Amino acid sequence: MVSNLRSSRRHLLMGAGGLALAASGAGQSALAGPLRQDGEPVRGGTATVMWTSDFVSMDPIHSNGTTRAAVYEWLLGWRPNEAGEFEVAPQLATEWETSDTALVLKLREGVTFHDGSPLNAEAVVWNITRMVQTPDSFAAAYLQAVDPENPAEAVDDMTVQINLTRPSAGLLVSLSDAILETAIVSKAAADEHGEEWLQSNPVGTGPFTFVDWSTGDSLEVTRNENYWQMGADGQPLPYMDGINYRIIISIATQFAEMRAGTADFMRNVPGRDVPAARTMSDARYIEAPWGGLKRQYFFNSKKGPFMDNLTLRQAFHHAIDRNAVAQALGAELGEALPYEFVPGTIGYDDTVPFYEFDLEKARAMVAESGVATPIEVSLTVHSRDLDQQQAQIIQAMAAEAGFNVTLDVVEDVAWGEQVRINNDFEMATRQSGIQADPTTFLLNTWATEGNSAYHRADVPGLLDLIREADSSYDPEERQRLYVEAQQLMYESAWFGYMWYERGNVLLNDRVQGFPEVDGVSVSWGSLREAEWWLSE
Repeated sequence: MVSNLRSSRRHLLMGAGGLALAASGAGQSALAGPLRQDGEPVRGGTATVMWTSDFVSMDPIHSNGTTRAAVYEWLLGWRPNEAGEFEVAPQLATEWETSDTALVLKLREGVTFHDGSPLNAEAVVWNITRMVQTPDSFAAAYLQAVDPENPAEAVDDMTVQINLTRPSAGLLVSLSDAILETAIVSKAAADEHGEEWLQSNPVGTGPFTFVDWSTGDSLEVTRNENYWQMGADGQPLPYMDGINYRIIISIATQFAEMRAGTADFMRNVPGRDVPAARTMSDARYIEAPWGGLKRQYFFNSKKGPFMDNLTLRQAFHHAIDRNAVAQALGAELGEALPYEFVPGTIGYDDTVPFYEFDLEKARAMVAESGVATPIEVSLTVHSRDLDQQQAQIIQAMAAEAGFNVTLDVVEDVAWGEQVRINNDFEMATRQSGIQADPTTFLLNTWATEGNSAYHRADVPGLLDLIREADSSYDPEERQRLYVEAQQLMYESAWFGYMWYERGNVLLNDRVQGFPEVDGVSVSWGSLREAEWWLSE
């Protein structure tokens, strides 16, 4: 059975709904809890941050990959309170109040976009409307309770009302910096240049402004001299002059860069390298429970050998030894994960049934399926090193049950287009993070159509259960509904849940102010680079 995560000190809980929360002091950070900080902050310098996935688009609603959060801000933040539990906090909105039919937000005064235009209700209403109504918006999947006909309206110049078709416990989280797709962009920039221009020219209110982006290589940002938030020295953040984000797909190369001292940050050091990372003299290893990655595979319901054959899907699941995969690829960080949910999150329940590794049963079910062996299957995988290694293990295990799996290896952007947008695959693997609130992620994952869908299967009653869970503010009721939903996930067998890799980051010692408490990262979504400073 799956062991508990090493995150007992930090609970993975959703923010409360139906509450009116007051702002923190004007221009002050909303973060609770003492952060590690050696000495007084100093200003200047440029950090080098390594990233595995390319920046697909600088316009958040069009990004099915990473959008650089340092350029943007959100209506709300997602921060730990003094008890270590994550909850929504002020960001561009300073106060908010929810009801069954609306969310009303009071905006922060005196904030400007990088082009000099003001943050006001008109700009936010435009943002919410385009998130919901733009046909290819990835943000829409997170805002399914928002009225598509009348998404938002200005109450006054600094107050916005978001209109709902039903209650939504996950809405506040969806509008926070835990969800990159819902960042607020400049309406004035879109009016002047057109919305398409925003895809390569980000204009937000964030602590850094855009300088240059080279697809597949790097992104450069520089200090926003007009940022609203104050640092510990009484001057506007950020402390650093700028950041250079480098796209390095190979984790081994990233680790070598950290050991050589030529980079300042990487995330998700592989388990095999953790012992070496812990003993590095010029860097520190930090646990990041909320930065862990779940590894899964899924079948296409529209094409391929699995689309009309439940028995064959179940047979494949029984052929995969998730414990062996976790140990082979995750080392000390890997844990078998038979479910969509990880321990410590709402929805997790180890009484939910799952497909145990049973090779003889897999072979028997293949015979029962009526499909002649070997069964030809194409598996579409991301070009990341670990994804390819994982695919080769799946390939070998599945062969023992009568499947001949061929690998279709594609890079990041192509994977999103081929699998999620064009539905051109038979089965695929993916990695996904821990969700601040599971509702919108599940509605996205199990969607029957659209540019965010995966298998596109129609599982009767499942989406209704997920929406019902989102409509309740009662944690116990939500838990019950998620467990019931998982029963349908299990019975339909569209997803194969394999293993979980506990998260971590490796940080050069010269970087101070990183959001960590007692050796544990307390950032989720945004890395909050504005708070970093360099000691040399």
